[in-house]
Parts: sequence; C-alpha cells; structure tokens
Amino acid sequence: MEDKVEELLKVACEFQGKSLESRQRASKEYRKNETDSESAIRVILDGLMAKLAYNMQNKVEDTNEKISYQISLSSSYVRTHYVVNDLILNGDLVEATTLIRKQLESLARLHEIDNKPLQKLIRKTPNVINTLKGVGKGAYPHLSEIAHFASPKAGDLLHVINDGEMTGPSMLPIYTELSHGCFDLQVLVTIYFLFWFIQKQTEWYEWFDGKEEETILFHAFQVALDSDVIRKNEA
Repeated sequence: MEDKVEELLKVACEFQGKSLESRQRASKEYRKNETDSESAIRVILDGLMAKLAYNMQNKVEDTNEKISYQISLSSSYVRTHYVVNDLILNGDLVEATTLIRKQLESLARLHEIDNKPLQKLIRKTPNVINTLKGVGKGAYPHLSEIAHFASPKAGDLLHVINDGEMTGPSMLPIYTELSHGCFDLQVLVTIYFLFWFIQKQTEWYEWFDGKEEETILFHAFQVALDSDVIRKNEA
C-alpha cells in the first residue's frame, strides 16, 4: 500500500505541474489577446476594489446587525473578485462563471438587506431576478446553467479537443476566446457592486464622499459600453 501511495503522489504532482504550466500559458495568451479597453477596465476595477477595501480597515461607528451582515458580505465579495480574475486569466472558465454567480447572489442580498427586514432574509436564497431586475434576468439564468452544468453547452467552457478519432474536453485549462465573454460578465457584476459599495461607504464614513471614485467608475462604465464589454441592454 505504501508503494501505491507514493505512486499516486507522484502522478498527482506531475498532473498538478502540467496544470500549472497550462495555466501560465493560458494567462500569457489571454494578456496577449486582451484589448486595450479590456486591460484599462480591469486595472480600474481592480484598483477601485482595492481602494475601497482599504477604507474598510477603518471602524464603522454606528453598526447594527444589518450593517455587520453587509460588511461580511462585502469582504467576501472583494476576496472572491480577485480569485475570479485569476480563474479567467488561467482558463478556468466554469469555475470563474460559478463564482461570478455567487457574486451576483451576494450583490442581490446586499440590496435586499437595504430594503427588507433581516428576519425575512435569513436562510433564504437571494432573489436575484426580482432584486436586480435587468441584470438579474439577463445574466443569472446563464450563470446558473453553467454552474449547475444544466445543459451540455456548459462543457464548451472546458475547451473541446479534436485529436483524430478522440474528441473530448481538455483536462487542463487552455486559453480560448470564451475567456473574454467570461470577463464581460465579471465586469458587469463588478461595476454594479462597486456603485453600491461606494454609496454604502458614504453612509458608513463621514469623511468619505465617494465623488472621485464614482467619477472613475463612470469612466470605466462608459469605456465598457463603448467597447461592447457591456451591452446597453444589460446595463
């Protein structure tokens, strides 16, 4: 049995090494094919996310159960944002899409906390479509279909390899143009969250007015519209 364990460890290490190399190649290819607009949007959103996250190191003076809940949700959102970025760059698109769905649900819950008694929300799934209206109806069904592998087309995000008579999904992440569609969804949800986050911090902190941050975010939003990263019917 000890020999078998060592053999399995060796195989696992080899596979993980190949996976790491494949992700590095995918990330390199993504950046090579990334448009100037995509790059600018990614930098702006990542920077704003980090700046607002740093603000949260300051104490929120008048907290209550609702605010504490929103602070926890916001912290989770910020942490997941950068994980999603890495997954997109590395070609892990099913995983990225699944987490974008989680982000959209978190965003819906943040708005629900603003508008409903907390006791009506506890242990209930966020109602994304009713809460977020357009963006919920447009993005959530697609994200859920991928997250649950509800149809075979979810497998397209794994990249299908055709090698003679052998056809099937790649076991290793590979760069494809679908990465940019996944990035579009990430941008859409992130912009909605950042607008909420800026406004909420103006309520939590007397010293923060959010005007500069909103101006920068509106600029990123316009760039996203002009470059079709976000379509007008989604916004």
